[in-house]
Amino acid sequence: MAEWKKGFRALPQTIRAEIDRIEGTDIKVLAGKRISAADVAAGTYAHLGLTAETLQVGQRWEVVPPMGAGTTSKRNGEGWTVTRRDLPKYRKYFYRDIAIYGDAARNGWTTAAIPRDVYETDSYPPYLFQIEVLVQEALDDARFGIVFSVDEVFSKQSASFEEDLLFAVNLLQENTGVSGVAAAANPDFVFTSQLRWDVFPPGQIADLAMRIQQNGGRNPPDLAKITERLELFEQFQPVEYLKGLGGNDHYIGAKYADNLVVFENMRHGNALYVLYDDWATLSQKPRSEILKLPTSKFDRIIHTEGWTNRFAKLMQHELQLRGVRIRIGRNQRRRQH
Repeated sequence: MAEWKKGFRALPQTIRAEIDRIEGTDIKVLAGKRISAADVAAGTYAHLGLTAETLQVGQRWEVVPPMGAGTTSKRNGEGWTVTRRDLPKYRKYFYRDIAIYGDAARNGWTTAAIPRDVYETDSYPPYLFQIEVLVQEALDDARFGIVFSVDEVFSKQSASFEEDLLFAVNLLQENTGVSGVAAAANPDFVFTSQLRWDVFPPGQIADLAMRIQQNGGRNPPDLAKITERLELFEQFQPVEYLKGLGGNDHYIGAKYADNLVVFENMRHGNALYVLYDDWATLSQKPRSEILKLPTSKFDRIIHTEGWTNRFAKLMQHELQLRGVRIRIGRNQRRRQH
């Protein structure tokens, strides 16, 4: 195994801060790492089953870390005891057979109770946590994005939350060299904030939604949500549909002109973005950076009451600026050149 920091005495501040940002109560121990084929060939991660044969995008499996990987892995596999030196000793009797007057052949044996002052001990059974391995994507720098996680969900409401979480964090850190946490309801890791697109031509909405979902990688968006959004986009007759690639596979969008593109994060689903000039570059920026752009470069339609009507009026205006007339009816909108 490679040399990296094996564990922590307490939860790192970065992990504590991330826990505070997670709104839900359930936490997953999860982290991503960029790994080269050379590291895999060298056997750095062979103890987790990551080899040249398994280094294929989309492959996933679970493994109980070998006990030889380190202290936490050994405890995970066979349990451990803790001597409570913080508590006072107590008197305990140990029993053993001894020869009577030192001559068992002549006098026989007797059982003696031998008193001894000892510390309390806490015994922990083996957790037998497994590490989940996912070869999520091939990155542009010839490395692979690997997601490692522990197959357990930890509740903030548990009395032993910090103790259990620290154990799982150390188990992941010891075996992979990385550690982190995520909301159990959304256990994803994005290796790049740049949003790259796959392009789909217009077609029947039901078939298109199915194709987009099947191409959605890990934890694809809900089919009904994809269909609903595509039906909205379709009313304005896009020339292409867009689907995020890699770790951003939860983004879908529609292109209406070279300088008019709409997209949305289907996982969060709280706002729709309309980009104008240089959309291919702007769409690769993280959402936090897009929001800092001049308002002339984008519009953000927050999903509050009446947002679809606001979107329709915006699209009518933008398409008219590009020589396309849109008639907004009660139940449909038609595009006319």
